[in-house]
Amino acid sequence: MSAAQLRHANQLEIIRSEEKDRYMISLLSQQLDELYTKLFGLDHFHIYQSYLHRLSELLYFLTTTLLGRQTIGEEYVCLIQYDPAKKQIPSLFHRVSMVFLRVFGDLISKYLLSSLIIRPLAEEYFHPKLSSQTLELLLNFVLTFVERTHKLFFYLTGSYYDLSKTLTGIRYLIYTRSTAESTSIENKLTRTMKILCLCLCSQHLVESYHQLKQIAVSISQHRQELTRANDNKEKKIISDDSTSATIVSVQCPLCYEPADSNVALVPECGHVFCWQCIHTWVAENQTCPLCKTNTMQSRIIHLINY
Repeated sequence: MSAAQLRHANQLEIIRSEEKDRYMISLLSQQLDELYTKLFGLDHFHIYQSYLHRLSELLYFLTTTLLGRQTIGEEYVCLIQYDPAKKQIPSLFHRVSMVFLRVFGDLISKYLLSSLIIRPLAEEYFHPKLSSQTLELLLNFVLTFVERTHKLFFYLTGSYYDLSKTLTGIRYLIYTRSTAESTSIENKLTRTMKILCLCLCSQHLVESYHQLKQIAVSISQHRQELTRANDNKEKKIISDDSTSATIVSVQCPLCYEPADSNVALVPECGHVFCWQCIHTWVAENQTCPLCKTNTMQSRIIHLINY
């Protein structure tokens, strides 16, 4: 007879629970999107869609975690939230903190990083007047680097999948029966996760290198623009007999900033956006923000010398 016991959930069990929760949140988000379009139409819908997704995520955890219940994903895998410091179910304060950080943590971290760290350091060591595009690239690099590094530690240790749970110290327990077969599967899983972690680490380094290269290009281009502006002492005037290259600004419909050097094209419909804006949008929606034509990240085209 095998002995029943509580143990910490492994990586696959936590991922299955998270995937189920994300699926349920996406269904709730779709319902809120349809409700908004029926009430207010499609005007400015792309501006408020991200807020509707946060609202759906907040409502989902409000009716589950904050009420002391399992989420659908946790119930599906039979996971139990656990506070290892006090060796008990997380308190209401811990659960409220975890949900708040999960829903609004990225906004808080963006504001703090941008205003207190990235902007002062960038202006001191790179240039006194960096473009908003360069600052956005620096901010996204730092956030992405932290998130990917955290995921690597999760695949390696299986402790915390989400940063909100890391900061609040909430782990998962699962009730199982220990057998020789389950022990063997656990050992194989550990080896597999180490291999996966090695692959993800290589991918992480390559993508970080490309992001840093893009930041360096953006800084260089902005320095050249500021140098030309100082030499001319006036605003640039586009004329037919100008000997310099003509620069036509393209305004991104999402952030309303010029996308001179990072223009991205959605090939299915021909609309153009900032490279970072359209990638962030398509990662969540897989549609064009303007006409809702289906697309995906791999099909977006980076326009050079547009």
